[in-house]
Amino acid sequence: MNNSIQLKLIATHLLAQRGESPARSNFPKELILDSTDDAIEVQKLMIYLNDLTVYGWKCMLPLDDGSIILAPLLHAPIEQTESCSIYTTQNKALIEPEIAFILESDLPSNKNYSNEDIDTAFTRAHLALELIQKRFDESTLSTHIEKLADGLSNQGVYVGPQIDNTKAYNASTVNINIKQTDAELSFAGAHPAELAQLPLYWAVNYLSAKGIDLKAGHVFITGSYCGVVELNTDQLITISYEGLGAFSTTFISK
Repeated sequence: MNNSIQLKLIATHLLAQRGESPARSNFPKELILDSTDDAIEVQKLMIYLNDLTVYGWKCMLPLDDGSIILAPLLHAPIEQTESCSIYTTQNKALIEPEIAFILESDLPSNKNYSNEDIDTAFTRAHLALELIQKRFDESTLSTHIEKLADGLSNQGVYVGPQIDNTKAYNASTVNINIKQTDAELSFAGAHPAELAQLPLYWAVNYLSAKGIDLKAGHVFITGSYCGVVELNTDQLITISYEGLGAFSTTFISK
């Protein structure tokens, strides 16, 4: 099978799973993906199939083994709504407490951007939650390359209140408190890249080199302060980031 045809078939298969419950992104045996470059091409094809629409990016610094952590946000951000519809796992909402950076001016591709350029372009920071959807059947082995192409479990982002940029840039550790109707969770949060803006610097230049234009309004999330957290649905939940702010919402299972 021609490689370009195979990549489009993979992109079509993966995009279709975004609206399924349960989703099954596991690759059919005839579809093979074995390189990071091809995984990124699949992501670009998913954007194309998504009416040429992308709302931002999930990113982290590359792992020690060189693995890339990068995924397009294919659904519009949910902005401080009283309720948040989400695909759940066993009726649990899976979220990651993060900081989001909002792009205020376009960054055309095929250019190299300094940290100062990027700081100037991203003038807003917000408390945020990455919304997680498990789309692979864990009883069958799937590779990191396949999961990368699929978007690394991202199903969207909830954007909370704006916070001071200087505080966001200094937030290497943040205590996270989550109150539910019948439970309270506390975490000694630490950013996986030490500073939330460092993955932003890497991702902007990586995407630029891949020929991907970044547009004003794009949302970037750069890593969870406490991994994946399981929360109840149909209950008011208040999430507090010590020294930064708090917000409340109710998760509704789709």
